Amino acid sequence: MIFSTWLARTVPRLASCILFVSLLSQGCADRRAETSDHFDGSRFHNRDSVAGYSLWEEVKIAWQLRTKKSNWPARFETKPYPAPADPLRHGIRVQWIGHATTLIQTPHLNIITDPILFESIGPGMFGMKTVTNPGLIIETLPRIDVILISHNHYDHLDLQSLHALVDRQRAAPPRILVGRGVGRLLHDAGIDSYEEMDWDQTVTVNGARVHFLDAMHTSRRGVWDTDKTLWGSFLIESPDGSIYFAGDTGYGTQFRRVYERYGAPTVSLLPIGAYEPRWFMFREHMNPDEAVRAHLDLHSQNSIGIHFGLIDNAGESYDAPTEALIVARRVHGVDATHFVAPHYGQVFRY
Repeated sequence: MIFSTWLARTVPRLASCILFVSLLSQGCADRRAETSDHFDGSRFHNRDSVAGYSLWEEVKIAWQLRTKKSNWPARFETKPYPAPADPLRHGIRVQWIGHATTLIQTPHLNIITDPILFESIGPGMFGMKTVTNPGLIIETLPRIDVILISHNHYDHLDLQSLHALVDRQRAAPPRILVGRGVGRLLHDAGIDSYEEMDWDQTVTVNGARVHFLDAMHTSRRGVWDTDKTLWGSFLIESPDGSIYFAGDTGYGTQFRRVYERYGAPTVSLLPIGAYEPRWFMFREHMNPDEAVRAHLDLHSQNSIGIHFGLIDNAGESYDAPTEALIVARRVHGVDATHFVAPHYGQVFRY
């Protein structure tokens, strides 16, 4: 999540100043590392050229989101669903839990993406409440092999959720795959089962190849650590098909590159929310029309919308992403069954 939206949603104006001074850097890139096409020796950057935003623009967007007219429902309860209990003999199974959190299963692999498993996220008294509970009964989760973390924003890297997943498997904790520089944050939190990855690096887990790929985004955990750690997306190539997790991203050329290098994913998890106002959010978040274009760039056989609902972190209304996705599918001639907006806890099989 963009830091300014975090400020806007969690603290009043006076406390914003205190938070801005008190939250310090957590996690930084290794400055001794070689430079690359996305690292200048100190900070990471996108491969696509995207204009950054000024401090004034951040103040402006924080004020806009702080003072926006309420367009989300009051707090409500969602029925939590169990994780699928029947063994998966073939194919791919995906359960949407909420926001960017999904449970991905193949016959030999259980993966969770950007886990948000509780009703509050963020740093202590400055944390944010979700509008509803995540749609999963945590106790029903199978043994998790891998946790994919797209970047270090609070709504994607939640330490409480990571501790819960690691603690339930103390003897054999999940492998946590993160971008360069993020490991320090986990280590300082007492979590050491992580592996840092750079873009275009690959690890093998239970016969599946997991690639860490680029995305168009940014990173920040505090005030002084902007772009000090790496963000990205993941592609899982398994014997039963491939799964693309776009993480948190703006629309760029990365989707065409994924198709050109790896072919069409069996299923893609594409963000469709937190996209307004466009003058600011286009740099880091796709709107539903761009998500459908990404689906087409990928030649994805199927896509599932993520990064909407659960957390009020942008200007559009609660229902806007799903309603706009209907329009975008119609405009681009994509069948509704090939790009779905899930319900909390909903399970898909491919």
